[in-house]
Amino acid sequence: MYIGAQQEVPEDFSFPIIGLLNRNIENVEDAISKLNLNNDRVNASIFWFYNGNAITDEPMFDTLKASKEEAKEAIDVWIKLAAADEVTKRNASAFQNLSTLYLNSALNNEIISKNKLEKGISLKLKFLESDFSNDFIKLSSDETYKVSKEALQIYFLTQVYNEIEKVDAALVEWYLECISKINFTAKQNYLNDFVSKPIEVLKNLIEENKIVRKESPSKAYVLGNSLYTTGSEKIIIIQNILGKSNIQFTSISDKLSDEILQCGIVYFKKYRDTDTDPSAKAMDLFKKAKKLAVGSIAIQRCQENTENLQEWIDDSSERELNKKIGEDVKFIMDLLNLAVTTLKNKGSYPKGYNDPYSDLPFSAQPHNKEFSKEDVKAQLSKPDFDFGRLKDKEFRINIFRLARDIPKKCKPKLENIKNHIGISNEIYQKISNRVVSISLSCIIDYVNSSANEMFNTPPSVGDIEINVMDSIGQLDMNNETRKRYLEQKQALMNIKSATVRRNSKSSGGGCYIATMVYGDYEHPQVKILREFRDNVLAKYILGKYFIKTYYKYSPKLVERLKGKENINVIIRKTLNQIIKIIKK
Repeated sequence: MYIGAQQEVPEDFSFPIIGLLNRNIENVEDAISKLNLNNDRVNASIFWFYNGNAITDEPMFDTLKASKEEAKEAIDVWIKLAAADEVTKRNASAFQNLSTLYLNSALNNEIISKNKLEKGISLKLKFLESDFSNDFIKLSSDETYKVSKEALQIYFLTQVYNEIEKVDAALVEWYLECISKINFTAKQNYLNDFVSKPIEVLKNLIEENKIVRKESPSKAYVLGNSLYTTGSEKIIIIQNILGKSNIQFTSISDKLSDEILQCGIVYFKKYRDTDTDPSAKAMDLFKKAKKLAVGSIAIQRCQENTENLQEWIDDSSERELNKKIGEDVKFIMDLLNLAVTTLKNKGSYPKGYNDPYSDLPFSAQPHNKEFSKEDVKAQLSKPDFDFGRLKDKEFRINIFRLARDIPKKCKPKLENIKNHIGISNEIYQKISNRVVSISLSCIIDYVNSSANEMFNTPPSVGDIEINVMDSIGQLDMNNETRKRYLEQKQALMNIKSATVRRNSKSSGGGCYIATMVYGDYEHPQVKILREFRDNVLAKYILGKYFIKTYYKYSPKLVERLKGKENINVIIRKTLNQIIKIIKK
């Protein structure tokens, strides 16, 4: 009425201590519209002043209408009355009025005063919990209206919570801790209803996190860390309300823990084999997950992953070394395994192996199969046939290649390994000795296979085999392996010497029967026969075949004819006639 008449509102309607009120027609009409029903009036009156004790309250209200300094006198009186633990008819209004003042002071500022807010909530709940709140309710509604303590308490707390969220949402956790300390009828129901919201929020957060984590594993750490920051706040709220043993709390906390742990696992797997070390961030998420784990299964899973990750971290030096020499070790072992299998297969490469020499032309590739009788006949018909081809058996050239290539290819790899772990390191010594041993096995096997039963020829050794032995000798090896190497090398040197002597008597000019009958390898007649062999017979297929046959059987024939001069004379005369024909 005063506002409508554009007149000053009397001081009887104002309390300076609660601050200036924005009174205009719109606000007043809005307030009136919210006070039509009993329920509306009762709910609003919870935050009003209460003249419940005419003796003490009337003068207190007069004082409140004065200045703020004078109002403090009234406040002090109400403080003394509300200091009692028990709410009585005499002090009930003091609880209500003091609470209203504290709540107004706490919530009407940019920064909420937690001390005043806590006092206001506690005093109000004590008042609403008392039987004297019924007298208060009757003043704001008619006699027919009935409302329970629980309903009033829940409405009050809901309004306070809404105000807190508007001003400072970060205080919600503190607010719930504050509520949990107070005993009142609606406590459990209010908290149960209240906690359903953060539980639902957490469930949604976890599901959203799973989707993004699966789509973007590289973001797993950021996702897990963010989920922990947001989720742990709500978990504390839920724990404070429900208690740590509550199944709802245990379930949601373990789910949150598991998702954060999974973020750490995914992040670790994503970067484990890259230059980015994921251990610190993964361990951070594992520890955070463990803080939230409540159930035994969740705790055990966190513990196992933490221990496994710690082992991985402890092995970092070995892992770094593996990065430096791992590829070299693998290369060497693969090559040695190839050699071992090829030796077992008598020179045949294992199935599926891509022979690097397979694309060479036939003339440059010794053998891809063993010569059968049909092969021999086919080769004999070729004008460029080389009898030396028949010396090697099926795939034996593969053994030689391995003997030659293993030390050559492994040496730089071994040098790199030695530079990183040292020559005395057990791993290096085993690998180097293994390279030497298998290389020796290959070259010895190859030399032994050079003997040919078809032409009754013993093993032969040339410079290429000795060169292979020399390359093997350049590798590091222990004393026992060195001793074996030297023995094998000496054996090959002996075979080489025998080969040289044999060649000098045969392919190099040795004519067994002619030398026997003329008595001298350098006899003029013997020289003529050698020249005929080299310049005529060797140019034709049948001539070559004759030469091979001659050298196969002539040594045995010479042995049988030793000392039989009469037969030698006949042979010599025959050769003289042949030589005369040759000279023509």
